[in-house]
Amino acid sequence: YRSVQVPMMFKSDKVNSTYDENLRCNVIKLPYKGKAYMLIVIPEKGEDYLFFFFLFLNRNMDISFPKFKLEQKYKMKKLLYALGIKNLFARTADLSHLTDQKHITVSQVVQKAVIEVDEKGTEAAAATGSEIIAFSAPPVIKVDRPFLFMIFEETLKTLLFIGRVVDPTEM
Repeated sequence: YRSVQVPMMFKSDKVNSTYDENLRCNVIKLPYKGKAYMLIVIPEKGEDYLFFFFLFLNRNMDISFPKFKLEQKYKMKKLLYALGIKNLFARTADLSHLTDQKHITVSQVVQKAVIEVDEKGTEAAAATGSEIIAFSAPPVIKVDRPFLFMIFEETLKTLLFIGRVVDPTEM
């Protein structure tokens, strides 16, 4: 990977983290308001794409990683068809409860997902970051190479977002 200059953010906080010797990576768990959190997977230099589950240790640390924003549009028609939702796209679909217009049809459903991470936290469809003040001088983790991020909701044990940041300047 090539090196690029990007705006960085810094937060000193008490967070859950672990180092996996087998996979050779650091993982930190950043809490959000409610029951959501972000996992950041930082492989050692030279390592590549990782995805796994493991135990965390709660410890103080300083975290530095790039600000980033991802936007993606998804055409949902094929997926909805596969889920059995076909009548919505038919010319005979009854959409009278949505509009007063006659003779209209749905040609496509588009979903836009946006996630932005900066010092204030994360803005996404179902997650907002929280701010906590650190109490001591912790170890430093600097995310200066490609990394994975995942946003989970704990109550439903649901993965809300997953992504890989390789070059934040190309987002």
